[in-house]
Amino acid sequence: MAIMSKIVESRKRVNYINYDNAMPFCVIEMGWEQTKPNHTWSPNGRPRYLIHLIKDGKISVTRADGTVAHLTKGDAFINAPDEASIMKSDSQDPCEYYWIAFNGKDARAILEKTTQSLYPRYKESGLFAIKELLDNSISETIGTLFALFNVLNSIKDESKGDKDDFVKNAVLYIESNYHKQFDVGKYAKSIGVSRSHFTTVFTKRTGMSPYNLLINERIENAKKYLINSDLTISQIATKTGFASIERFSNVFKTKTGMSPKKFRDSVKILT
Repeated sequence: MAIMSKIVESRKRVNYINYDNAMPFCVIEMGWEQTKPNHTWSPNGRPRYLIHLIKDGKISVTRADGTVAHLTKGDAFINAPDEASIMKSDSQDPCEYYWIAFNGKDARAILEKTTQSLYPRYKESGLFAIKELLDNSISETIGTLFALFNVLNSIKDESKGDKDDFVKNAVLYIESNYHKQFDVGKYAKSIGVSRSHFTTVFTKRTGMSPYNLLINERIENAKKYLINSDLTISQIATKTGFASIERFSNVFKTKTGMSPKKFRDSVKILT
């Protein structure tokens, strides 16, 4: 096994490995790039797994199904074989990233045991492992596999063990966007997990489903509008994300035991 070809530029370095097709698991490419603002590129559906580690800056990743993820320093993203994603570097804060590509008949099984997420966080040991390969032109089988397993290990704990990150981010998203329509399936897909996994972990960590948290946020903010504004009931229904005043009134009464009007009147009496 040896380096088949190289790209060495001021903003980009790539080593292509001449690998053995008979191996169950092998590294076939590694690289680093400092992108320019708005730089767009794609793996072009090549037949290998790619793990990208964002060292700095920001990047958006658009999958073939149209979902978009916005990533930054410390994030990783994974491309499956033949997946034609589109990556775009930020216009104000372009990204710097490392990547490693691998394949083999056991590649899928090993990756699935490592993570179920398309967008895991990574530990710096993974990034350093790729950097060492590039800096020292390491191409022998043991060296490349050692680096790859370092990369896999760097994303394993963050994606499978530390569930606080995506739950915390989802809670913050709901709290900030309670007035918008929220599709649990689409949101879960955008962060690279299944709907069932997202809902199960979210409910376990917060004690309520994503939908119930959304409704609670809408009702709590509706109370604030009823107390502190002169908006009509209909206007408040719209501002808090309800499709109709009837739906708003029914949900509000279920949660508080009184209608929005009665709630507002009761506060006026107290003050």
